[in-house]
Amino acid sequence: MLKAPPSPESYDTLADTSGYARPADDFGDTQAAGDPIANLVKLRRMLIDKRRYLVQDAMTYPVVFVGRSQDVAEIQTLIRALDEAIAHERAMGDALSHAP
Repeated sequence: MLKAPPSPESYDTLADTSGYARPADDFGDTQAAGDPIANLVKLRRMLIDKRRYLVQDAMTYPVVFVGRSQDVAEIQTLIRALDEAIAHERAMGDALSHAP
């Protein structure tokens, strides 16, 4: 038997994650590559997709815009960290290829 939904006053929109910010299944193939740089680049792309979903969620459900904005800011920090990690991995690869 189905139970009635909660009243609008008691419904916690932010706690109900089923309707927004899409699950990880939407990121396509999550198989790890043998290359660390390719894995970092794939993770970066996944975070960009997540950022886009969160922004779309804020447009669809304006009541969540503050929470989604905070989520976007946190994801952006992670993207910058991945950019640094990718640059570091590439620099290490260049250093190894020029080693005597």
